[in-house]
Amino acid sequence: MRPLIALRGGTKVEEAALALGCDVVHGSANRVLDSLAPDVLVVDDPVTADARRWMAAGRRAGCLVVSVHDLGLGCLDADLVIDGSVTMNARARRGMTLAGPRFALLDPALVDEDEDSRDPYSVLVALGGGPRAELAADIAEAIVDAVPQATVRVAGGFVSTPAHVRQQITWVGPARSLHREMARASVAVVGGGVSLYEACALGTPAVGVPVVPAQRPTVAAFVARGAAKGSARGPVSAKHVAEECVSLLSDASMRRNLARMGRRLIDGRGAFRAAAAVARLAAAGGSR
Repeated sequence: MRPLIALRGGTKVEEAALALGCDVVHGSANRVLDSLAPDVLVVDDPVTADARRWMAAGRRAGCLVVSVHDLGLGCLDADLVIDGSVTMNARARRGMTLAGPRFALLDPALVDEDEDSRDPYSVLVALGGGPRAELAADIAEAIVDAVPQATVRVAGGFVSTPAHVRQQITWVGPARSLHREMARASVAVVGGGVSLYEACALGTPAVGVPVVPAQRPTVAAFVARGAAKGSARGPVSAKHVAEECVSLLSDASMRRNLARMGRRLIDGRGAFRAAAAVARLAAAGGSR
């Protein structure tokens, strides 16, 4: 199905949704739902007040209401709550709950990604753009200082490539996804968000970096389960992150173990399970 999406934000946000293949609808919650009369309303909004407004409008319109969560943030008053977080899962107050990493909502294309061309000394650093670009650059520099044969690709979003870049370091421009980059890498340095889940699903050994405080519980949970390296305590240090990468580059057995544990935790099929659950619930009479 082609998704219809109502968004907060300006023109750039709408253009991004259109580029991803979505149809963007405009108007208040009541007007949109009354005019479209959907069978299912999916709300993905960590702001409880905004989520509750849409969910109430959905119920008035006779929709099955599904709420998607991360770390339990958002409104839990739904017919179906989906929270694929590794830790701090949400539970529905009145309906069904799909909780835990089996229901992590990742791009289904991940399961088809080819990983046969991994370079044993390749590293992907993907911490996002903006102020994180400087941290990514420092990590990349420290890695190639310690392992001269390493090649590091830095995904810096819309950040301009620095004027002085080492030969072993390449800056990658904006892309719809980093799946291919991640599948090619022997080690990935990622934030504590969706990219950490994606690395595990792809079997790419990952070092998790909590680039914002809210990501600390996720990184800690992955590390505790043996599915990633990293630390959720204290300030983020480029030197420490680089050391974690170097230890992985020098130990193939450790990389294999992290890849195995990561895939055991995150198999990349959560979206299929969630979609099947929504379809079953709708077929059972939850829709208009």
